Amino acid sequence: MEAVVVKVSGGLVHPPRLEYLTRLRNVLWGLGEAGYSVAVVVGGGGLARSYIDVLRRAGVGEALLDEMGIESSRLNASLISKLLYPRSFPYPLASLREVIEAHMSGLIPVSGGFQPGQSTNAVAAVVAEALGASMLLNCLNGVEGVYSDEPSRPGARLLRRLTYSQLESIIERVSSQEAGSYTLWDKVALGVARRSGLRIAFFDCRDPANIWRALKGEIGSIVEGG
Repeated sequence: MEAVVVKVSGGLVHPPRLEYLTRLRNVLWGLGEAGYSVAVVVGGGGLARSYIDVLRRAGVGEALLDEMGIESSRLNASLISKLLYPRSFPYPLASLREVIEAHMSGLIPVSGGFQPGQSTNAVAAVVAEALGASMLLNCLNGVEGVYSDEPSRPGARLLRRLTYSQLESIIERVSSQEAGSYTLWDKVALGVARRSGLRIAFFDCRDPANIWRALKGEIGSIVEGG
């Protein structure tokens, strides 16, 4: 059975919208019915950023801010895991071992963050590597894919195909490595993807049906090789 990992931006989950979440559930269930083995990783999104912003202004250090981000992502993941039940465990999984065990049991593993210093993008890459996934589907909130610069800047171009090296160059220019600020991807996640030869799709997932389109390579950006 072909495995795919779906990384869901926290901004798509919180604040929760029943109509959207129901459509997302149907797509994720549909992947399983079509013969795919699915794992889901959920980000902290605005929920995490709001908590982290308050704590940072209060002088709290980055390690504890990372912990706050993990807890926020797990709350979002808890919502998705319960939404997918009984085809998933009704709680977020907190380690790679738990994800592998759930995967082997035939259920959909749903997780948020694992440990400080590691983004949920990195978690998704590690999960994809461990499960031998054919693709990591990175569901973005309102961004169509990877751009040559910040999407809001004049002249920024959507890149339909790019290599790991090209993505790394963009990350160095536009992404922050602070807790709660992984705006595109991060170097830890990229390193895992590169060593495992992971194919990654970045695409706008405000319409959950776009997961199918991205899986077919019809939309967004595909990163592989190089």
